[in-house]
Amino acid sequence: MKKLFAFILTIVLFSCNDGDFDVPAFEFTDTVNSCGEYLLYKTSSENTEAIAINLSPTDLPTEVGEKEISLGSTKSVTYRIFEDKIDKNYFCQSIPPLTPQILKELVANGGTLLITTTAIENDGNVTGYSHALIIKDLLFTDNNERIFFETFDFGQINIDL
Repeated sequence: MKKLFAFILTIVLFSCNDGDFDVPAFEFTDTVNSCGEYLLYKTSSENTEAIAINLSPTDLPTEVGEKEISLGSTKSVTYRIFEDKIDKNYFCQSIPPLTPQILKELVANGGTLLITTTAIENDGNVTGYSHALIIKDLLFTDNNERIFFETFDFGQINIDL
């Protein structure tokens, strides 16, 4: 009986599998890149991960203050993991390149983009605006994973007039 119990215990201990749960790093460089003024993205230091926000022309204010935008079907945040490094023009091409291949893509199901706008002045004249972007309650889900950030500091972008 002891041998049977030891055998069953051994099978149970060695048959357990934690699964292949791959937690994304979500560690990006400080630089916010853009394609035009409305597609903003950041990459990891290895350029194998990227997070992008797709905005419309009316989303970035031309006045000082705060603005909140709900994320969902019309405004999207996308996270991608690539098989190899992407170049700086990857997001700026009208037709997405075939390589490097996308290994994982998550599109945010919810969240709120908070844009804090300040004026950039030169000799008392407004020459542009600085936009600090923070995403609150950012939620990515797919069939296997749920990734949530209470506050995600996307970064800052300056737009000249």
